[in-house]
Amino acid sequence: MKISSFILKGRSSPVTMHLPSPQASPPCVMMHRFSRRAVLGIIFPALWAFASIARAHVVPNMTVEAEFDSAGGYTLRINVDPRTFLAADPTALPPVPASWYLEQTPEQVTATHEKAQQYLTRSLGLLFDGGKKVTLPVCKIQAIDGADNTPLHADTQEVHLLGTASGRLPSAATTFQVDFAKDANTSLILLHSLAGKTELRPRVVFPGETSLPFRLQTTPSAPVPSEKAPPSKTHEIFLVITVSVVCIVVIVGWLLLSHYRHHHRAHRKAGERRM
Repeated sequence: MKISSFILKGRSSPVTMHLPSPQASPPCVMMHRFSRRAVLGIIFPALWAFASIARAHVVPNMTVEAEFDSAGGYTLRINVDPRTFLAADPTALPPVPASWYLEQTPEQVTATHEKAQQYLTRSLGLLFDGGKKVTLPVCKIQAIDGADNTPLHADTQEVHLLGTASGRLPSAATTFQVDFAKDANTSLILLHSLAGKTELRPRVVFPGETSLPFRLQTTPSAPVPSEKAPPSKTHEIFLVITVSVVCIVVIVGWLLLSHYRHHHRAHRKAGERRM
């Protein structure tokens, strides 16, 4: 035990005063310190994870509108986010601003369109009646506003690319499907329309999947029975004349037959009398 000496006023001899030495912390104090360390150990990793999530960006998706007309043609309108072919991980990039496209030279725009076409050709395959996969036709590509799908304008914040492909359906095709590649880097929202009638519920397709078959033919409606045209007056006159002629022939024939029988009987009776 440590001893400290103090000189008190008014006393000639020193007075010795014993002070207690520091004692061990009670268990409750130790638990409090431990709990505080544990909480800090949980909070800091959580804050780090939240910051990492905040740095990540929304996963882009691709939208395909497949329109089929009654004449056997089809048109595909494909809305694609440039991040899907600019990076292996599209979420690592922020939304692409309009300035990225508007500030490109004509040569750079051509190269961008070629990259988009290569990505679409690699990612989308067409299936008719579940047969062999058909390559996507060459698309006409243009830049659009990513928010409202209109052409680029002064207020555009995010740019997307719209690819339009057209073609003819195979003869007697009854179903249509999209084969979505595993390395597409995004999900697909598929909308169908047939002869101007749009499918109410869109279909979601993930990389490596094939969309459900969409029927290209509708059930024909039952033919409406046509009303019979009323008979014409000429037909009525002809019918009356025909019936009249038949009646006259019957009557004349009956009269001739009666006359013949009467004459035959009279002739037979005269012969009997002579004998």
